[in-house]
Amino acid sequence: EFFPSGLGNALLQATDNINRLFQNLHLTPSNLIGRFKEKDECYKLRYEVPGLSKEDLKITVDDGVLTIKGEHKEEAQGGGDDEFWSARSYGFYHTTVLLPEDAKADDIRAELKDGLLQITVPRTERPKDAVKEVQIH
Repeated sequence: EFFPSGLGNALLQATDNINRLFQNLHLTPSNLIGRFKEKDECYKLRYEVPGLSKEDLKITVDDGVLTIKGEHKEEAQGGGDDEFWSARSYGFYHTTVLLPEDAKADDIRAELKDGLLQITVPRTERPKDAVKEVQIH
């Protein structure tokens, strides 16, 4: 065995649990890729957050980690002469993204439109390395 005292079995079980979670959430690598796009001048992130307004969302950057949190609470009551009804709904959204080294954290912009949150992370200009030829001896 490569791992002492059953650690290998625990790792296999954890892998199975993670795979099952992704299957249950219908997440595939192509779905995850669709949320992130890299361009020369910026990174673009896209998240569906239906039912959330900009007041319900909080986006922070701390030590190279972008965190998106959203919380929505709604309560409605009504009634007539001899009846009373109450409805409540609650939703919570939380995700984190490790920003690349060339991200300009101070210039990140976010836009929310029709339940789609789009985040633009500008990139710093990297100096282009000069191509050098190596002599063969």
